[in-house]
Amino acid sequence: MPSVSFVGVIPIRMTEAWLMLDEQNLRVVAGNPNGRTDLGLPKPKAVESIPDPKAALAEKLALASGLSGRKLDKFKKRFPEHRRQLLDRINPLGPICEVSSWKDFNEDLLSGLRKVSS
Repeated sequence: MPSVSFVGVIPIRMTEAWLMLDEQNLRVVAGNPNGRTDLGLPKPKAVESIPDPKAALAEKLALASGLSGRKLDKFKKRFPEHRRQLLDRINPLGPICEVSSWKDFNEDLLSGLRKVSS
């Protein structure tokens, strides 16, 4: 029976923390790519210390949308879809490279691939 290798992806504080690092992707997914509102995004090295990254991401997306009232309420209900779009758009060579769990993930992945290929 062939041996099977696994690589665990374990963000320190939820995957949503990783998704707050790319301002342009947040704005595109929020439907307001040319928005100018300051989103107050965290620095990559501090992103995993946010107590509730899911709530923070939802807040940043709402702010990036520039919407208000009923339109904002409808927008907020689509958070799972927005999160999925951000995951699809994540830049593996962007600011996420400064996050410790991302670095660890990449090292583990490369190590696992080396084992499989040898």
